[in-house]
Amino acid sequence: MKPDMTVSWDRHLKNGNVWGVEVELSMQDTPGDFYTYNVKVYVVAPTQALAQYIVATMYPDYEGIFIDDEPTRTAP
Repeated sequence: MKPDMTVSWDRHLKNGNVWGVEVELSMQDTPGDFYTYNVKVYVVAPTQALAQYIVATMYPDYEGIFIDDEPTRTAP
């Protein structure tokens, strides 16, 4: 099956549908030794709220989620 249309990453960027989201995650290296690290995720979503929901679903054990105030307009 071949798609009738393909929406490219550049088109999503141009339309303002790409959101940068930083996720703070924790990791345990050894018993009692916890530390956190940050992961930057770029999500295609029409709204900031939906982008946040997608990332929270992808990383349910997050310590914190920080989403950009505006959509990303240039390639990361």
